[in-house]
Amino acid sequence: MTLGRVVATLVRIQRIEILDDMDGEPIDPDDFNRVEFEVKLPGRRPVRYCLDLRSANVARFETGIAEYVGMATRVPAGDTTAGTSTRTQARRRNQAIRRWAQENGYEVSTRGRLSADLIEAFEAAVS
Repeated sequence: MTLGRVVATLVRIQRIEILDDMDGEPIDPDDFNRVEFEVKLPGRRPVRYCLDLRSANVARFETGIAEYVGMATRVPAGDTTAGTSTRTQARRRNQAIRRWAQENGYEVSTRGRLSADLIEAFEAAVS
C-alpha cells in the first residue's frame, strides 16, 4: 500500500483598491472614471495628466474647469496648433528666438539648446 503525498498549495489573493484622486475615498469599480487632460503653458512642453475619480467628482472637476473650457477654442483630436507637430513648433520657435537674439546683440549658436535666460529675455521682449 502506497501512501499518497500531501501537497500544500499557497494561494495569494490580492485586492486592488483604487482611491479617488480628489477626496481619497475608495472607488467602486462600477463608478470608476479616468479623466485625462493636457496643459500647454507658454514656453513649456505639453504635460498630460490623469485623475481617477468617482462620478460625483467628475462633476466637480467639470464645474471647476468649466470657466476655462467656456473661453477656450476646441482643438480636434490629434491636431496641434496650425496642423504642425510639437517638434515643428519648437523648431520654429527656436529659430525665431535665435533671429531675435542675433538682432539684439546676443551671442547664440546656430544649433543646440537655448539658455533659459535667453528664452526669458525673448519672451519678455515679445510680450
